[in-house]
Amino acid sequence: MTIERPGATSTPASAPDDGVRGLMGMRAFRGLVVANVLSAIGFGTSRFVFVWMVGELTEWNPATAILGIVIGLPPLLLSAWAGSLADRLDPRRLGVGLFLISALGFGVTGLLVAGDLMTVPIAMVCGFVTAIAPSMLMPQMQALVPAIVPKERLMQGVALQNLSMMVSVIAGVFLGGAIIQAFGVAAGFWLVTIAGLLGAVTFATMPLPDHTPPTVRRGAVREGLRIGLGTEPLRSLLGITAVMGLAIATSTLLLPEFARDVLDKESLAASALNVFMSLGMMTTSMLLATRWTPSRPGLVLTTFSVTVIGGGLVAIGSSRVYAVTAVLCLMWGLGGGIGMTLLRTLTQMNTPPELMGRVMGLSMMAQNGAFPVGALLLFGLVSVTSVGTAMVIAGLICVAGTSAIAIGPHVRSL
Repeated sequence: MTIERPGATSTPASAPDDGVRGLMGMRAFRGLVVANVLSAIGFGTSRFVFVWMVGELTEWNPATAILGIVIGLPPLLLSAWAGSLADRLDPRRLGVGLFLISALGFGVTGLLVAGDLMTVPIAMVCGFVTAIAPSMLMPQMQALVPAIVPKERLMQGVALQNLSMMVSVIAGVFLGGAIIQAFGVAAGFWLVTIAGLLGAVTFATMPLPDHTPPTVRRGAVREGLRIGLGTEPLRSLLGITAVMGLAIATSTLLLPEFARDVLDKESLAASALNVFMSLGMMTTSMLLATRWTPSRPGLVLTTFSVTVIGGGLVAIGSSRVYAVTAVLCLMWGLGGGIGMTLLRTLTQMNTPPELMGRVMGLSMMAQNGAFPVGALLLFGLVSVTSVGTAMVIAGLICVAGTSAIAIGPHVRSL
């Protein structure tokens, strides 16, 4: 399958730029991008702050993996249901409500830290509770793109939305590290609280299309599962999503400890590694959004998933020099930008519009639900080996998983 460049005309060199400018000139899409940035910054910042805080509360390294299991459970358990809600409920009320709940949870967590009441068990509870609203917000943010963006510009809309999410998550990690070093852990939670409040305001004021709830409500989640897991290429695309979720979990949970314990760096330098990833993702995602449409996107996706996403973790875990690690993180980001953008685009292009929320819920469940599974795996690996070795083994598992999917024709032929 060849993906046609949305909005292509007789002057293809200028069409992509016109398309991007046109999309960003739409108030609804611009508002969605702003809300997406605020949500993603909160997501990235909170995860880094929680990981760093637990590392300061205890020297027992497996505690970080346990935290990953705890904060990964809400996406695993709630994403499919949240996708069903996105198909059924008014998007404005749902978005505003989830942003406000998110801000409340992080605000309470910040108060516990500021009051010197935080312990490892309380941190686990806070991590679980504060992950609920953001994980339910993600499917809605994904499903709104096809509802707002004209069909002929869908690929660019998906790419730009995906770009804003990836860059903002990793920028949030950097902000978390900088704020912790300058003002302390509690300030990291204040930042996420403010982001949630601003997100609620953005959702309340942005124009959204009229919503007509479906007449059939029973079995909505089951129908999404049947289509997503029972048909190709969605099943294989969700499989790659799960593998990428494991790779993201590995970098999120182990990179801060790797920088601190192996490379002997402070929080700012540790979070800066994520900036290099962000720069890579920004570069290649923008390239896909504006200049380059692969004629064989499925083949490109599987190739980069095997070689860069999994292989990059192996290389990072093997490094013992900070400068080398930074370069490897940049390369990992370059490959990740291509892989994540093509993966999201192909998934939405192969999803029936009436099931968009539910399939996006399954996608979020596959990606973020892999977090607790990956954290459990990393818990065992870190307990018996080391942080660097655990990262290498996780990378090899990612290589094996994407290779198994790449052998089949369902994604390669797209």
